[in-house]
Amino acid sequence: MQLFFAPFSPYARKCRVMVIEKGLEKRVELVNVAPMENPPELLEVNPLASVPALLLDNGKALCESPVICEYLDTLSDKPSLFPAFNSSKRFEVLGAAALADGVMDAAVSCVLESRKPDDKRSPEWIARKENAIRRSIKTIARLPLDAKAPLDIATIGIVIALDYIGFRLPHLAWRSEHAALAAWLDEISQRPSLADTAPR
Repeated sequence: MQLFFAPFSPYARKCRVMVIEKGLEKRVELVNVAPMENPPELLEVNPLASVPALLLDNGKALCESPVICEYLDTLSDKPSLFPAFNSSKRFEVLGAAALADGVMDAAVSCVLESRKPDDKRSPEWIARKENAIRRSIKTIARLPLDAKAPLDIATIGIVIALDYIGFRLPHLAWRSEHAALAAWLDEISQRPSLADTAPR
């Protein structure tokens, strides 16, 4: 299999973490691409020209991180990172994972908007998305996060969303308002799969 990724994509990082956590490093080849350049090898796998995209051994492809992550989760007998369908916690975990994805969406939107020429940039749009991020972090800070608890897809998403904000939107300075959340992030980020994929 081939996983098409970009080093600074938070969505692709979720999949890279899954590969490590599920012990799939020998089965999944990482293919570094620049999506904005529309490389033919990416377009052949994903007509949306976005990462991540996973090319399966049978020639079929999967796109979008939620689908790819859940598929990767099925490929080894290591502990599942998704709650079972009959688990009472399933939608609690998936809901938190969706919130983390939404934070990533808002942060990426801010980054893309800020790269536009001054006369085409919308400060109102950036402010709206930044306020959404601030509100979401307050919600995340109220979750019962435990760095020593078993990892799941929600925890992975939250770590990646917070890291991406710190990397791309450091002016939001969320750590000063949420010291406990920052301490949790620092502790859990020592996990090899998260440390090895962190944006630098």
